[in-house]
Amino acid sequence: MQRYYLKHKDDICAVLAIEDETWRVDNAKVINREIAPFIGYATDASIKQWWSMRAVPSTRKTMEEVIRKAGCANNEEYLAKNLALSVTDSYWVCPVGSDLTWKDVDISVLSKYNDGKIPYHNATSYDRNASLSGQMEKYWNLNKKPPVLVKDAYLYNGQQAINELFATMVHQKQNNQIPYVSYSVKDNPDKGCKESLCDSFVSDNLEYVSAYEILHLFPKKNSESLYDAYIRLCSSKGIPMEKMQEFMDYQTLTDFIITNTDEHLNNFGVLRDSDSLEFVMPAPIYDSGNSMFYKEPSSSKSLKRHELLAIEITSFHNSEEKMLSHVKNRDIVDIEKLPSSEDVKNLYCTNGINEQKALFIADCYKKKVEMLHDYQQGMKISLYNEKRLSGKKNSPKSMPES
Repeated sequence: MQRYYLKHKDDICAVLAIEDETWRVDNAKVINREIAPFIGYATDASIKQWWSMRAVPSTRKTMEEVIRKAGCANNEEYLAKNLALSVTDSYWVCPVGSDLTWKDVDISVLSKYNDGKIPYHNATSYDRNASLSGQMEKYWNLNKKPPVLVKDAYLYNGQQAINELFATMVHQKQNNQIPYVSYSVKDNPDKGCKESLCDSFVSDNLEYVSAYEILHLFPKKNSESLYDAYIRLCSSKGIPMEKMQEFMDYQTLTDFIITNTDEHLNNFGVLRDSDSLEFVMPAPIYDSGNSMFYKEPSSSKSLKRHELLAIEITSFHNSEEKMLSHVKNRDIVDIEKLPSSEDVKNLYCTNGINEQKALFIADCYKKKVEMLHDYQQGMKISLYNEKRLSGKKNSPKSMPES
């Protein structure tokens, strides 16, 4: 059994006992809940969960090879030997008895050594990619300032990378104050894939806290939805209620437009001051790759409105209809500033998607924009109504709100 301190910068949050063979946390004792993960509500059990979630997914093929070459048995050993460091926050683990400090492992220090890594345990290096979650192959380039996240898109002709580019176009055209991450795309012939690239949105003074962590242990009112609880809790930690509602309205509606199926609770959150721990602002919208019907084959026929609404999503709810029920300001997205279906077709064709698939994407997108228009005119977007009306000609496409 090996013992580590879980720290936030140089402050001890918990003591971890990690098994020698599995590298899982056998025992965790919280020392300071106020600074530990899970925002003041950490328990010994939740710290163990934090550790398992912190490790890079074992399904990532590239990281499997990195872990093997590092001489590590699994992803959790690799996490431990890289001190559970991350680009997005100030948590890390320090072996009990070590004299390491936050200054020794801070990202600004590491980037000066050996391509952003320095030796540790004679087995690997301080690799912040050891805590990089998600299923796409990805890594942080620490030689850039700010660090650049590079995601490899091998499947679906690289469409997930192009989807990030399209989401960027949507947000750019809106030209409002809602923060978002700007992505670029390039081909990598050596790997045979497309890459999406974006700058880190954190800094020395700002760190990321996911919605999952915020909601995990906070008490929720019985009559309150998780969506509304999230807004209230962020407000209680320093972000004005109106600002949070505005952000969530915008994120929900733009997710609807691009049919983002992967807005799970670790894919959005807030930025907080890494010293005071006060929330500062919603984190920029990011990670929109699982969108724009990317799994549909090129031979697919255009989907009908009810078929589009039937697509399951991962978020507070599993349907877009239920997500729309929480929106307060339907006009937060300027429909006149959205890309046209021709813009969509051209962007996907230009980036290597065949014309048949690009036309399919553009047509489905056009129907989503039509539904948004109906919604902004006071109509209720309902799967039930769309199914009922799908066979009727000359009928209103949506029903007025009751």
